[in-house]
Amino acid sequence: MANFILLNLKAQSMRGLLLFMATFISLGAALGQSNWGKGRDSLIRALARSRQDSNAAMTMIYLGAQYEYNQQDSALYYFRRAYDLSKQVNYVRGMVNGLSLQAGLLADQNKLSEAIALDSEAIAIAARASYKKGLASVYNNIAIAYDRRGDDVTSIDYYLRAIAINQEVGDNHNLSTGYSNIAGVYNNLSEYGKGYSYSLKGILLGRQVGDASAVESGYINLGSALISLKKPDTALIVLYDARIVARDNNDYDIADQALNDICAIYQQRRQLAKLKASAMEMLNFARSVNERQGIFYGLQELYFYYLLSKDYSQAMVYCRQLIALASEERVNKYLDDAYRDAATLELAQGHLDDYFRYNDLKDSIDGLMLSDKVLKNTQELETRFSLHEKQKEIDDLQKQSRIRELVVKQQHLMNAVLGGIMAVIILVAFLYRRNYRQKKKLLLTDGLLKQQRITELEKEKQLLATEAVLRGQVEERSRLAKDLHDGLGSILSGVKYSFINMKENLIITPVAAAAFERGMGMLDRSIHELRRVAHNMMPEALMKFGLDTALRDFCDSIDQSGAIRLTYKSYHVNETSIPDTQAVAIYRIVQELVNNILKHAGAKTALVQLVRKAEALSIAVEDDGKGFDQAVLRESEGIGYLNLRNRVAWLNGTIDIKTESGKGTSVNIELPNIAV
Repeated sequence: MANFILLNLKAQSMRGLLLFMATFISLGAALGQSNWGKGRDSLIRALARSRQDSNAAMTMIYLGAQYEYNQQDSALYYFRRAYDLSKQVNYVRGMVNGLSLQAGLLADQNKLSEAIALDSEAIAIAARASYKKGLASVYNNIAIAYDRRGDDVTSIDYYLRAIAINQEVGDNHNLSTGYSNIAGVYNNLSEYGKGYSYSLKGILLGRQVGDASAVESGYINLGSALISLKKPDTALIVLYDARIVARDNNDYDIADQALNDICAIYQQRRQLAKLKASAMEMLNFARSVNERQGIFYGLQELYFYYLLSKDYSQAMVYCRQLIALASEERVNKYLDDAYRDAATLELAQGHLDDYFRYNDLKDSIDGLMLSDKVLKNTQELETRFSLHEKQKEIDDLQKQSRIRELVVKQQHLMNAVLGGIMAVIILVAFLYRRNYRQKKKLLLTDGLLKQQRITELEKEKQLLATEAVLRGQVEERSRLAKDLHDGLGSILSGVKYSFINMKENLIITPVAAAAFERGMGMLDRSIHELRRVAHNMMPEALMKFGLDTALRDFCDSIDQSGAIRLTYKSYHVNETSIPDTQAVAIYRIVQELVNNILKHAGAKTALVQLVRKAEALSIAVEDDGKGFDQAVLRESEGIGYLNLRNRVAWLNGTIDIKTESGKGTSVNIELPNIAV
């Protein structure tokens, strides 16, 4: 019973949402009650004034959407006209939507083979034109048609194709609906885990995009999956939420389905009081909106309540109402269920004659339903055969046309071959001459490339030698600084403290004491000078705290000496991430530039700046001194400038010096691939 309702729900209430032209159908629904005639007349006037182009095709689609909820024959007429006009003007979207909307109407009329044929034609057009959104919408539509036909496997295949495209183009509205719909098909296949998963996706995404229908359908399919997964308590929570959302959106089918599933749970668990309350709620609500399906299932659930309560007389009251309603509605499915329920009730009371009477009535309805099904299947087979014959005729015409095309092409081909042979002879001669010239150019180019490679190898060799020298300097300076500081420095400090202790234990004359103090002063200066030399050879701050701290200490010491006003700034420089060898080279570069300012610039102020740029380090050293002529610098090739250039080259960096006489000097160095 639940599957029957769900199938009809998806086939009817969800189809319009899946079309690319959902806005048109929504517009038609909104105006489809009291004001739809005004919208129709306005569109007819607009169509009469428009030219036969894509705008006219879109107006026809709007007009068909107006008619869809009132006069389906007229809607089908305008959708066909929209397709024909779109085909004339080669308007792809109009063709795809015209075919797909026709297919939707035919599917509503249970003409599934014709609907699938039209959707298949729309898919071919959309695929050739790479019209992805339209292709996804038609995939959804044809999936619904296959679902209604009972071909769940093919339905899932098309749903998954639509989902993949909607994910690619970011169409979350149709994606949420696709998730909710495919969940129902997986439930039909008893793959409740997948039904559960896709239902959740549809609910979450539907909430994000404000798609109430996707949320409602997701709730129903989630509830069905949870019931089958033996989680009735969770299913009840979900179904009650579905009931609330559906009523807020006046979706009576969903509200009926939710309450029907709730009743099924209470019926299975023999919670009769809750079964009765839910059945009465469904019946009262359905009667308030005159929703006949809801009335039928509300009466049926009350019948089950009294049957399980063994109040057979009251159960028969509702059973007779079921029979009367089903007969009035002329719905064989309802009447079959009602006769079955009456037979069950009579059997429970031991009324065998009445049981057989109702059972015979049920069998007669089953026969009618079977006949209808056979007739329907026969009609469907005839439609399929007709489509097959049409396709065969089209294929034959295409083959004949292809043969004529091949004959014409063969004649053209012979002419082209003769012309081609002459062209080939001319081309071969031309290529031979050009090849001879190119060989000469290649030989010359090859010589130049070899010379360039030799130059590059020499440069690499020079850089390797520079690296070895710099690395050796760093290691040797570190060793000498350590030896001076830890060796000679420790000895001198020990001598100093020995002399101090000696002085405390001796009685000396004032003259000798003065001489002793002068000696101690000379010893202090020697220790200080030793530490200065060791620090210059390998700054202790550089080894302990990193490049940024060492440069700051160096610049601060110069600034505090009063020789020049020196400012140091750094931005985004990591203290410890630069390898020691690179850090020493950078420290020496800055030290060399500052020393040059002190010796030659005659500047009052200077600035040292380190800036991190992505994976590069930028060094800027500027002063307001007298500047110099760069030609003199290039000609002199002093050892200081040579060391500076070699260190920058070893770090794969570039150096840019800007200076003019009397306008100071600016040195900018860019060092790539420095881990800062």
